[in-house]
Amino acid sequence: MPIRRLRWVLWPLAALAVAVLAACGGPAQPAQEPAAATPTPAPAAPSPQPEALVMRIVVSEQAADMPRYDRDDWRHWIDADGDCQDTRQETLIAESSVPVTFRNGDSCRVASGRWTDPYTGEVVEDPGKLDVDHVVPLANAHVSGGYSWSAERKEAYANSLAYRGHLEATTASANRSKGSKTPAEWRPPDRTYWCQYATDWAAIKRGWRLTATGAEADALREMFTTCAHSVYLQVSTATPIPATPTPTPIAPTVAPAASPTPAVSGATPAASTPAAPIPAISTPAPIAPTVTPAAAPTPAVNGATPAALTPTPQASPPDTKYDPDGPNRNCSDFDTWKEAQAFYEAAGGPETDRHRLDRDRDETACESLPGAPS
Repeated sequence: MPIRRLRWVLWPLAALAVAVLAACGGPAQPAQEPAAATPTPAPAAPSPQPEALVMRIVVSEQAADMPRYDRDDWRHWIDADGDCQDTRQETLIAESSVPVTFRNGDSCRVASGRWTDPYTGEVVEDPGKLDVDHVVPLANAHVSGGYSWSAERKEAYANSLAYRGHLEATTASANRSKGSKTPAEWRPPDRTYWCQYATDWAAIKRGWRLTATGAEADALREMFTTCAHSVYLQVSTATPIPATPTPTPIAPTVAPAASPTPAVSGATPAASTPAAPIPAISTPAPIAPTVTPAAAPTPAVNGATPAALTPTPQASPPDTKYDPDGPNRNCSDFDTWKEAQAFYEAAGGPETDRHRLDRDRDETACESLPGAPS
């Protein structure tokens, strides 16, 4: 007999057995089973709605008299905790999706792992093919107010591991394509990463008290439209800080009680405190992590002493021995690693290694020469 027909033969027998049990004082609850064959659908629980995210950024014109950007002012990569793994290695270890291996027993240099470039989605297992990218580039941090930082604060920014999105292991090609561009000029090729990229960019700018341009803010708004939840960008304005501070610190101006200056989105307008680059804005929850770097105790720019605002004089660069824009050179052209490294940096490294002196892309040229770091 077909199974479907057998079910209809057995079902009345099962119902009869349940009725007999109920009459004999047995549990009557199973008698409700026939109704369970066609249950009444329960009303669907409302799906939770993600709360809107509010990101804040300060838009300001760039100071006209800022000093020229020098990558050497932003010292990296350092071994902040003294475990022989510098910031690059710490980033590679943290972002690998599998346990990494090391070149030797001291566990100082990563030899292999598995990384997914967030900008392109490309999977890489050789760390030599990866750059560690500052999401907000050092050159952009410089023009956004970082030029006035102390050497210690610049070093802290260049090596910060406090915020997960500050540094990203990316393919060398993606990092070189990005360079020092803002979201108004460059965006990750993988459009699905735009939301996270824009969120990280705004959080870093906010956390480090860096300003943005109007075009930058417009680009962030556009990228936020790709988010699965609502993200709003709140923009405040401020006057740029002069590169050369006045000898006497400017005391904050208090608006007279008789004619208070109207607040803008809960923030004091920059006009009431001309020396402050960032108005005080209360931070409602939830909000993307705001980074307050533990390793950078230097006061905020508007509270820093004039000495801290004066760029630290840099020593003259070492002799590069050859014209960095001249004919192609290789490591055998140099007597010491110091000469090769100076030439490599003068020729644009690590952003542009036009002479291919850094084969493993770890920002150290010609490691086989005498004097190279171990």
